[in-house]
Amino acid sequence: MNLIQEKFVSVFPAYQVATQSRPDGGILLTLRAADGKVTRRVLTYTQLHSAEQLSWAISAIRRDLAEQASELPVISMLQSQQRFALPTYR
Repeated sequence: MNLIQEKFVSVFPAYQVATQSRPDGGILLTLRAADGKVTRRVLTYTQLHSAEQLSWAISAIRRDLAEQASELPVISMLQSQQRFALPTYR
């Protein structure tokens, strides 16, 4: 296991981590959750070799994973709310 993959394994312990090298020097990061959901992100060479940019990329991936974990209500459920006229004042 290379250092980059070890880093992502330590940052995302709840996921099965796989990395694949890209011709431009970046990687394709694949995170597989226990329920089978797969998340893929491309990280550039610059992101991998700058501590600040790597930190930002990890934060963005964490945010995306948190967003995916919360199920948003279906639009039809929101549309079924009762509608009524707003009061008018004269």
